[in-house]
Amino acid sequence: MKPKPTTNSRRGLRARGVSCAGAHLVVLGAGGNIGSQSTPLLARLPGINRLTLVDCDRYEEKNLLSQAINRSDIGHSKARVQARRVGRINPRLEVVSIVDRFENVPLSSLRGDVILACLDSRESRRCANELAWRLGVPWIDAGVEPSLMLARVNDYLPAEDQPCLECAWGERDYAELPARHPCDAETVSPTAPTNAPACLGALAAALQAIECQKLLSGERAASLIGRQVLIDAAAHQHFVTSFRRNPKCRFDHRAWHITPLRRTPQELAPGATLALTGRSEARAALAFGGVPLVKRLDCPGCGRSRRVFRLQSRLRKEELSCDHCGREMLAAGFHTKSRITRADLDPGEANRTLASLGLRAGDVISLRDGAHEKFFELGAGSPLRRRTAKPIHRRYL
Repeated sequence: MKPKPTTNSRRGLRARGVSCAGAHLVVLGAGGNIGSQSTPLLARLPGINRLTLVDCDRYEEKNLLSQAINRSDIGHSKARVQARRVGRINPRLEVVSIVDRFENVPLSSLRGDVILACLDSRESRRCANELAWRLGVPWIDAGVEPSLMLARVNDYLPAEDQPCLECAWGERDYAELPARHPCDAETVSPTAPTNAPACLGALAAALQAIECQKLLSGERAASLIGRQVLIDAAAHQHFVTSFRRNPKCRFDHRAWHITPLRRTPQELAPGATLALTGRSEARAALAFGGVPLVKRLDCPGCGRSRRVFRLQSRLRKEELSCDHCGREMLAAGFHTKSRITRADLDPGEANRTLASLGLRAGDVISLRDGAHEKFFELGAGSPLRRRTAKPIHRRYL
């Protein structure tokens, strides 16, 4: 059966400023200085029936003074702690907690009516901007500057004429992004703590929740779409800045038209997937949402090599560890592929399942044939029906 394209009815309603009942909110960085203050506010908003909370960290002793937690939460996953908290506030909510970096989560799991970013780095905000635009979902970015007691919120609405996060960036902003190289280890260096007081995070969270309520109720004119509000708590002042679509923006502002597939990653192989273009299979190229496919790992310590065939962000710990010296193995650029064609696959690789490459249900893949590119969402099989209001916990790490 030919897959049917996803409908954009709710997206169209939002773009016209019409409210959406039974909304699904996605919170990135749900357990931090802003996120831990934001989730209980969002749980109390009218019209919300689902909340997805994403955070890869665990609570530590030092978090007690800056985040809305109890001492008993120390050592536990931030996403799960906040999910249980939300469940106590509103037992009727469907709550999903995801313990992972949001960049590593299947794209469909982050498709909500509004995405709320409570992140602490420029790079993570850039990634949030990209995923929101690809999905065509409005997103609200919140941040703090503790040394000056500043709190700010920006609203973004993916559209051709609307500014994105990067529209306001200059060369200095890009220069401050962490440099990435193909042979770098996948491990992410922890972001330096902001040491922001809990009260400042609560201020940013309150602003974010208010903007979310405006978007959901259709108050587009009163919202901060294309604008930023900055509150100087030390001087009791606030500033509103407007942004325009930058025609020279480095980001392409493209929303993906994603077609859902019934077949799961366990049922599809790279060779069969290349045939989904409906055009010339020999010229088709398969990509995995910008994540490279690794074909060989090398140990920087002893020089040993290991053949693999897996997405770089989904490599397992046992695959990354050298059997000889125990050091972490790395992937050189010439042993990775951003896109694969039929010519790149030997018979064994062509018939392996996409699941063996690290792909999961809900991941989005793309197929390009010349100027034509199609996007597909991998299926999850038969969904299980929920019978309780207890939070759903997912751990991808």
